Amino acid sequence: MFDELNKYKNKGHFFLSQEDKLSEQSKDVPNLPGVYYILRLAKGRVDLVYIGKSGTILQNGTFKNQLLKKRLNNKQDGMSREQFFKDKIQHEQIDALDIYWFVTFEEKHRDIPAFVEAQIMQRYFEIYGQLPAWNKDF
Repeated sequence: MFDELNKYKNKGHFFLSQEDKLSEQSKDVPNLPGVYYILRLAKGRVDLVYIGKSGTILQNGTFKNQLLKKRLNNKQDGMSREQFFKDKIQHEQIDALDIYWFVTFEEKHRDIPAFVEAQIMQRYFEIYGQLPAWNKDF
């Protein structure tokens, strides 16, 4: 979807439906810095609804402890991410979410996640003239 992400080899995705447990579906996501986006599969359509990052870099070059796996399983809108997703799935009549993740900072590439997130958010904005539906601001 975003050419900027093609260079990252440590990547993957998983599906989440109403019956699934987020922690189980995301068990293979590494705790490394990166970006992710979420596709909504509903009514025969596929829509990108969220772009996010994990891994806030500190002045000394280390990362805060909220890396990909932890970020995906943390909180959104004041509730657990799992509950947030379940509510969205129910209220928006979503068949499943398809969550793609990319490690952007490791031995070969040392791209700060916030920079990569900004690139793909900009690309989305250039195409659609707005942010993804579940991104409140940027």
